[in-house]
Amino acid sequence: MSAENNKTAAEFSQNWKLIKKTINSEKPLIHHITNNVTVNDCANLTLNWGALPVMAPAAEESAQMVENASALVLNLGTISSAQLESMLQAGRRANQLEIPIVLDPVGVGATKFRTEAAQQILSELKIDLIKGNKGEISLLAGKTAEVKGVESIGEYEEIAENALLLAQRLDTAVVVSSETDLIAEGSQLAEINRGHPLMGKVVGTGCMLGSTLAVFAAAAKKSGLSLFEAAKTAVYYYSLAGEKAAAKENTPARFKIEFMDQIYLLG
Repeated sequence: MSAENNKTAAEFSQNWKLIKKTINSEKPLIHHITNNVTVNDCANLTLNWGALPVMAPAAEESAQMVENASALVLNLGTISSAQLESMLQAGRRANQLEIPIVLDPVGVGATKFRTEAAQQILSELKIDLIKGNKGEISLLAGKTAEVKGVESIGEYEEIAENALLLAQRLDTAVVVSSETDLIAEGSQLAEINRGHPLMGKVVGTGCMLGSTLAVFAAAAKKSGLSLFEAAKTAVYYYSLAGEKAAAKENTPARFKIEFMDQIYLLG
């Protein structure tokens, strides 16, 4: 299967100029119902892109909060029954208002509850973009995958097919984070070969990518870009920030700080 992998830096730059202009003028609010482990990192990263973060997990206010938002992030990292109900309420309201939803099904397949929560969200809500690792995307596509904690185990040659299958079945965009990142929507498939291994040494880089995708999705409509183009551009610049940070720092803690600074310098 062939994938679009020859997009030039100049073409991504044109997309980014459109998105950055929208972010700067609109200051989109990104509503997160997310992972307790990485919530602070996701908030700071969203702010560094130039958007505004809000973390409002309570079911009593989640639907009302999303009315002020430009995108909604649902992250299953520390999912609970109460948080699931909040996600469903916020998601229903987001669907009514046509506000894009980004789902990060962290660890789906690791437990029955986590898997059923993801399935319920996908059955009751229209999700605009799903971001996961190879195992998570394979499982959601109905294929065999072994997941331990939040990291998938094993290599699957069919990951591109699984991403396209899931994208087409749910009419959504799919981002697969791996050594080579894949972005799928409809029959379109793109590869992004950027980033640095240190990004895998910091807890939360996957969650922060979900926030990044939400920022770019929020800006996509008013930028005149498709969600597919916005997602590719998000992954490209997120990975580029990782490369720039790794060029300056070579240990995980220092890298994390520099990575945040590089996002800020881009934004």
